Amino acid sequence: MPIHKVQEFLVEVDSPALLKQYLTVAMPTVLDATQELAVKMLDRTSSDFSLHLPPVFKDQSASYPVLFIGGWHAPEPGRPNSYFNGYGPWKTFQSVDAAIDHVQKVIKKSACAWGSAFLAQCGDGYNAGFNTMDGTVRIGFQIRSCRSFPEYLAISLVHMYYGK
Repeated sequence: MPIHKVQEFLVEVDSPALLKQYLTVAMPTVLDATQELAVKMLDRTSSDFSLHLPPVFKDQSASYPVLFIGGWHAPEPGRPNSYFNGYGPWKTFQSVDAAIDHVQKVIKKSACAWGSAFLAQCGDGYNAGFNTMDGTVRIGFQIRSCRSFPEYLAISLVHMYYGK
């Protein structure tokens, strides 16, 4: 008997518009609950940066996560604290659309700085298997489930390859 759970989710897209479409589908289906949603932008300069990463990112030096989206149940009436209080700089939302709008604004505001840092850390994407004669490399977005409890979605920067 199914319990309506997504085992694993991973998709790479090359535009914020397509990212928005996938988030619209992924957030209600991948997250454990969407009564209260939260978005956290990672501070990559923080000394405890690795403490904020779910296990799925611990051994991936080529990963460049920039945002996490979490979902959980809303606090009970009269209870001031939500699940996301005390777990880092989460910004909470009461609807999927509001959380996605926030993600879009953060991406638009931070894309240039993230892109420069991503290229400095992960290189331009060209290598012996795909060089400048083979095509073009641009920066895209990866959305993935983190396989944690509660479940998070991570948005990372990735190389997107366009062959000739």
